[in-house]
Amino acid sequence: MKPIVPVMVAMTLAAGAWADGPPSLIEFLAQRRDMRHEDVPRKVLAFYYTWYGTPEFDHGWAHWGEVDAENHEIAESTHYPEIGAYDSHDPAVIDRHIDQAMGAGIDGVIATWWGRGSYTDQAFAQLLDRAAPKGFEATVYWETVPGQGREQLRNAVGDLVYLLRTYGRHRAFLKVDDAPVIFVYGRVMGQIPQGAWPEIITRTRERVGFDFLLIADGYRTDWARMFDGVHTYNICGWVAHKTIDEIHAEARRRFAADVATARGQGAISCLTVIPGYDDTKIRTPGLDAERHEGETYRALWEEAIAAAPDWVLITSWNEWHEGSEIEPSYEDGARYLRLTGAAARRFRECAVPAPAPPAMAAMTEAQRAELAGLYADTRIGLLPSYGGDLALLLADSGVAVEELSAEDLLHPEVFTPERLPVVIYAAHERYQQTVDEPGDVDRALQRYLAAGGLMIVASTGPFPFYYNQDGEVVQSASELGLGIAGSGAVGPDGAQGWEEPPEAAGLEFAFNAAELPGLPATAAFPDGGDLRWRPTSRALNADAEAYLPLASLHDAGGREYGDGIAYIERSGEAPSRVLYAWMRMGDVVGAAELHCALLRFAAQRVK
Repeated sequence: MKPIVPVMVAMTLAAGAWADGPPSLIEFLAQRRDMRHEDVPRKVLAFYYTWYGTPEFDHGWAHWGEVDAENHEIAESTHYPEIGAYDSHDPAVIDRHIDQAMGAGIDGVIATWWGRGSYTDQAFAQLLDRAAPKGFEATVYWETVPGQGREQLRNAVGDLVYLLRTYGRHRAFLKVDDAPVIFVYGRVMGQIPQGAWPEIITRTRERVGFDFLLIADGYRTDWARMFDGVHTYNICGWVAHKTIDEIHAEARRRFAADVATARGQGAISCLTVIPGYDDTKIRTPGLDAERHEGETYRALWEEAIAAAPDWVLITSWNEWHEGSEIEPSYEDGARYLRLTGAAARRFRECAVPAPAPPAMAAMTEAQRAELAGLYADTRIGLLPSYGGDLALLLADSGVAVEELSAEDLLHPEVFTPERLPVVIYAAHERYQQTVDEPGDVDRALQRYLAAGGLMIVASTGPFPFYYNQDGEVVQSASELGLGIAGSGAVGPDGAQGWEEPPEAAGLEFAFNAAELPGLPATAAFPDGGDLRWRPTSRALNADAEAYLPLASLHDAGGREYGDGIAYIERSGEAPSRVLYAWMRMGDVVGAAELHCALLRFAAQRVK
């Protein structure tokens, strides 16, 4: 592949400089703007589980439960392995799996990994040693990082340093351009705050002394910029309960979008295929995505090949609990190995697309110039745990940004409208409500708003300020000047929140063109993805001195469902100024267009 050359981006940043320690998230995203992975060798990889044990190897029936070999039944397995219940530490089993996988055109496996010295860690060491002579590759699926705060950060760095020092230079470890590749499971992505990743990656590189690549679980544009690649472990949620034609159509749409997201940020693109899924033996009620006699797998492979990713991932080789295995079974024999072999050959033979130009979050030069003028000599404050497209846009904008910690908010000399006339909440639904005393962050935000500050609420989750740091439901948005309708709630004026929109409603947004120039007059409600609607409305903010609807949702019959963008201004005992945008508005009108419009509107209000 072509070397990846970092290009420094000219920016004005209020956060600490590189020389003062690890980069902030905004700095990190800006630094990686022009890094691109191109000409990545095509690979087919399978998720591999090394947690099985048998009494023969003194491990008991680990991850099998009760085994009835005579009747081909296993208590914790949907299907029955062709070779019966086995031990992941058995050299003969490891060799058999490698030979079968290679025979089916699989280049390597992504092996579950649960920590230093764990059962799966010991199995991985054996896997590498047995893979090397065969020319097979393996890497780990980093499953969990315990702890909180600085302890968790140290654990994350420790895990990565251990993996890279212990295995990263092994000739069987998966590499791209000699850089070891590690896959990061969604649990880890959820456990580690997004803002901690620049320090984790920087500290790890300092300690190991060589480069490495991380492939994040989740197709998000900011993750495609922050990490070296993106993937999805399990797609059963949108495969289940569909006909083969519906699977084709959905996969075609999703796979094309996912590859575009990755390539637009220069990341390695991975698409996941599954033979089916059935976890009803271990979960209630569980989920069952029909295999359709191999047609589900065939359809997903066809659409993955058409989308032309860098890598195709198979979930899974042997996740027997969830019934997603392609390893030969008593029920299906070697059907899925044959299907894999044929599909893998077609994947390698299809044309490789030309490198994609930088896309998505990048602002136009005109947008950058406008924001630079509007916010000249002004800093924007980013509230803690931010993420999403807004972080990318700010990283590329040239506007001075100050990334705030929860502790910063408690210092009146730091968190003031004079220093930061506009602050942005771009976190998900959870935020840190308390640092020292219960609710002290809420009080700090109220103090800032009462002093004349303006807060843009552009959450990456449906309901901002919904959970506190302990996961408790607090719904603090109303206390911070923003009334929102939750799921099933209907306001006095008909504003209604939902998990799924009414069927065949013909939902459409009408925009206030005078206040938000550059946005369309109308735009359709999204037709896929997370559709949880959490509107605001005039009635939900009845005590506001001023309420300005900026994007109102209505159906084909003219019924109003509330506002997806609105400005709310209060005076009196609890003064505040809040500009709200529902989490999916960037998908409706374009992320750059939306956030430029919001920042333009806010700048005019704080002049």
